[in-house]
Amino acid sequence: MTKPIDTRSLVDRVYEYLLDQIVTGAIKYGDNISIKHIASELNVSTMPVREAVKRLEFEQVVSIKPRSSCQVRKPSRKMIREVYELREVLELYAVSKSLTRVGPESSTQMHKIVDRMRSLRDEPNAAEREKKAIALDYEFHEALCALAANDFLSSYYRQLSLHVNMTLIHEKTYHTLELQWPDVHAEILRCLEEEPSRAAEVLRRHFANVTALLDGNGTGKDEDGEP
Repeated sequence: MTKPIDTRSLVDRVYEYLLDQIVTGAIKYGDNISIKHIASELNVSTMPVREAVKRLEFEQVVSIKPRSSCQVRKPSRKMIREVYELREVLELYAVSKSLTRVGPESSTQMHKIVDRMRSLRDEPNAAEREKKAIALDYEFHEALCALAANDFLSSYYRQLSLHVNMTLIHEKTYHTLELQWPDVHAEILRCLEEEPSRAAEVLRRHFANVTALLDGNGTGKDEDGEP
């Protein structure tokens, strides 16, 4: 089988790498990113890294600093609320479009994610358990959005996760919701398969629980940048 040719520019590939690092929480909000270090790590010149960073600055994800570095911006409370509201809108839309689209492939994929969520209860290392939970949560909700079969929706969802990722959400909510977390996602999936008319209701309740915890924890900084 012929391997697909990667037609993306070098800048695009560096940008995608940085995007993945931020979305997955490998690079955290507030972290400094060394352009020279990234160039060395990826074995490229600093020029494509600078261009990729400029794109992230335009998207208000980073602030460029002197001496070949930049800082990932910390989202304000206002941004976190707004991003989470948009995530809810997108996922509810995906659910509304998925009433006849939860095919065997999507169903199998999401069941495997839920099974892996449940298996985390046997992971003795708390840090490792939380790290895996973050990745699985993103996988599940990304798969949920994919049910809409809308490439623009999936792309926009990823952009939202660039500004407020699952790592940040879990830092404020996971320890409270940990025990019920796999069952909540299992119930969303069950409704999608068996009671589609209730899927939106269950998803709204899930978002409401998380939003209440985020608001209660005083996440991030306010609109003026103050704690």
